[in-house]
Amino acid sequence: MTALRNPLKSNLAEGRLQVGLWCSLGSAVVTEVLAGAGYDWLLVDGEHSPNDLLSIIEQHRAASAYETEVVVRMRSHDPDAVKQFMDSGIRSFLFPFVQTAEQAQALVRATRYPPHGIRGYSVSQRANRYGRVKGYHPLAHEECFVAVQIESGVAAQAAADIAAIEGVDAVFIGPSDLSADLGALGNPHDDGVQQTIRSVLELGRDGQTVTGVLAPLEEDARRYIDWGARFVAVGSDLGLLTRHGDALAARFRALDIARPASA
Repeated sequence: MTALRNPLKSNLAEGRLQVGLWCSLGSAVVTEVLAGAGYDWLLVDGEHSPNDLLSIIEQHRAASAYETEVVVRMRSHDPDAVKQFMDSGIRSFLFPFVQTAEQAQALVRATRYPPHGIRGYSVSQRANRYGRVKGYHPLAHEECFVAVQIESGVAAQAAADIAAIEGVDAVFIGPSDLSADLGALGNPHDDGVQQTIRSVLELGRDGQTVTGVLAPLEEDARRYIDWGARFVAVGSDLGLLTRHGDALAARFRALDIARPASA
């Protein structure tokens, strides 16, 4: 038994568009339903959602029956947490608020065994199917996917240097935090914010750099893809539930059928 190929990593390296969805509800059932919808990847959020290691493992397990890659957004850069998540079977990561190439390099090292990194060695864990995947340790990094979030003006200016770090597979725009840092809190459509987003996404046009973004509005997603994004989240489980739940309720409230008067 050998390590399974990471289709997200290989497809992005070949320049293919990979469309994903954010999973924020902390539910293995919801994640399993969405895993069968046809998205290339699902992001399980460990930063702004009520998730922990165990709930993320359950979502990863639920999605594993489908052809979608589970990406986990970590809550921090803690290398001990990275080690624990990797031993638990997570191989694709999105790290928040990376400001410099040095930070990116440290995160890559956290996902690699020595001599290329500092990941602690465990003989048998979920990642190598409890010891059944032969040759896992020296090859684990080949299927590990590392994306880092660009969420400030400083990070946007350093994006090319960050993307150039060996082992960084993608740079990913966080429009909300970026807009806050650039003085347009809650308004990612501000002209200055959009210009900054475009400057990062267009790095993807060189054929070597992978750029991505969270874009819950379809018109935004299409524009960002035109600008060079190939690693694109087009919505979230929470957004789908609230938008369609609210719309369904509103349609029936609009009927406003009067109840018959009491006899």
